[in-house]
Amino acid sequence: MPYPAIVPAELAFAKDQIPWSRIYDDIYHSDNGGEAQVQHVFMAGNGLPERWRERDVFTIAETGFGQGLSFLVTWQAWQNDPQRATRLHFVSVEKHPFSTEDLAVLHQRYPALAALSAELLAQWPQLTPGFHRLNLDGGRVTLTLLLGEAVTLLSQLDARIDAIYLDGFSPDKNADIWSVDVLRALWRNTTPDTTLATYTVARTVRDALTEAGFAPHKETGFGSKRKRLAGTVAHAPHSRPVYAGERQALVIGAGMAGCAVAERLAARGWQVTVLDQSATPAQGASGNHVGLMHAHFTRDDNLLARLTRAGSEFTLQHLAGFATAPQQPVWGRPGLVQVARTADQAQTFRTIAHSGDWPAAMLRWLEPDQVAQQFSLATDWGAWWFERGAWVQPRSFCEASLARYADRIRFIGNQHVAQLGYVDGDWCASDSAGQLLARAPVAVLAHAFAAKQLPLAAELPLTASQRSTTLIAEGALPPVQAGISGAGYVTPALDGWHTTGAAVAQTGQETAAAAENIQRSQALFADCAITPAQTGRTRLCVRPGSADRMPLVGALPLPAHQQGKAHQLFHIRRYPDLYGLLGLGSRGLTFAPLAAELIAAQLNGEPLPLERDLVQAIDPARFLLRALRKGLPWPPQETAEVDDD
Repeated sequence: MPYPAIVPAELAFAKDQIPWSRIYDDIYHSDNGGEAQVQHVFMAGNGLPERWRERDVFTIAETGFGQGLSFLVTWQAWQNDPQRATRLHFVSVEKHPFSTEDLAVLHQRYPALAALSAELLAQWPQLTPGFHRLNLDGGRVTLTLLLGEAVTLLSQLDARIDAIYLDGFSPDKNADIWSVDVLRALWRNTTPDTTLATYTVARTVRDALTEAGFAPHKETGFGSKRKRLAGTVAHAPHSRPVYAGERQALVIGAGMAGCAVAERLAARGWQVTVLDQSATPAQGASGNHVGLMHAHFTRDDNLLARLTRAGSEFTLQHLAGFATAPQQPVWGRPGLVQVARTADQAQTFRTIAHSGDWPAAMLRWLEPDQVAQQFSLATDWGAWWFERGAWVQPRSFCEASLARYADRIRFIGNQHVAQLGYVDGDWCASDSAGQLLARAPVAVLAHAFAAKQLPLAAELPLTASQRSTTLIAEGALPPVQAGISGAGYVTPALDGWHTTGAAVAQTGQETAAAAENIQRSQALFADCAITPAQTGRTRLCVRPGSADRMPLVGALPLPAHQQGKAHQLFHIRRYPDLYGLLGLGSRGLTFAPLAAELIAAQLNGEPLPLERDLVQAIDPARFLLRALRKGLPWPPQETAEVDDD
């Protein structure tokens, strides 16, 4: 079922100018001062800053982001502590978030936090339900915002929480945020050392905490409150294991997937070796001149739609984060228009756009006359408009990713990995002659359909279809300011060339593929004729995918004959510290950065950037699990190709 649409908070103040909620008829912080309340109740109540000192990762979870004051004050304290944890994670849930504009007004009241506020507001997400991952402070501070119902989203959280800020509105104003179900969802993500703190000592809260698995106790209060609560975990749940070995990784494949995961691991201090059979990065599907990216929307807001929204938003934030890097990807965000192909599709597009309560920046419906006027496109039915649609040159993304932490990433080209074996705690990659190429305790397969050539990945249900792109000279088309898609697609011009595609083609069929790509492009524009002199190179590449159009991201499963009975994904036996980032289909730009962030978070014991159901939906073992549940033969005899245009 889709999440309910977000209802933003309204900017309002009580008589004493303390921010006030019309929805809950309650103030956002104590009348003794918001900053002081954070320091005395939440930080001191959790033993901070002392407890985060000399730690690699420290994770705080909060109920009720509100105006973000607890986050900003904690971030500032972390910055000011020379013994701080290397990385600070802050997870916060909020049912009624403020708009960027309202947050800016609220933050003006705290001039000492102005610099941090500006960085937060620059990345403040579109107000859509689900998880939103924001990397701040050069990637050292990560805010994971859960927008929507607390009990729903906290139940989807996978984290190892060190400290909890219980900071909802008063229990008699908003009982739901203090419910046993919410507190138990938090408890499931605790460790034996987790602590908690809150301003209230209400009996209902103490009883709920005890029932949920915590041990609360009263302490001296703050301001007008004589007492407050602090607490520990009475008995800790079983948590997912965390990698504890040397931070060295071997990545096979230097396309977008491999370069993205290398960069995300290196950002966390890992030493990474990237192997590729080509001399330079981005020679496979990532070698296309320009690619387009936008979110996907459906009537039922299914898993694929949610994943593409999370992925496209993370990619935009990730690309913007290269602004201070030594090398930047070549990209732009001019928006994208998706032309309806039929009257039925137009009706579906119109219904989804009008019934989804989506922010206008994410999705709008345009009638045919609006499409013609704004984009000079020929359509009888109209189009979707994605204001946040973007184009990226994949090769430049790969090069910038490898260069961002050049002292931690080593690229070795012209190396075909024919064998991958686990020897004495290391994954050892060798060529066809058995010559060792590289070794590391962690390995990530990111070389698309070629991964199936390795015996340990032969059962992965990857699909492959060969697609084509054709270059069209700038000036051959009417001005193209935005990305355009329909039966085909056209990108804005880069270095004098538009990119269009992506007709299915086999080697030797380049001429026919070029004709089809050109025909699709011409059909998007009225009275457009492209001459052979205006046509450039047609490039073929294998597009890797999967049968359900979702990528394969996470720990790789052992072969079926080594599995026992399995009814859940955690029953599936896995190779030790072997991961895959595969099957991105036509959405490499959308999926690669977020998938890389997921793998890095899994290895580092950090809060995962996606809901549990999305993590499970892209687990490489999901197809195997279905076969084991139903007693079906594995692997499948044939791997179907999927058209995921």
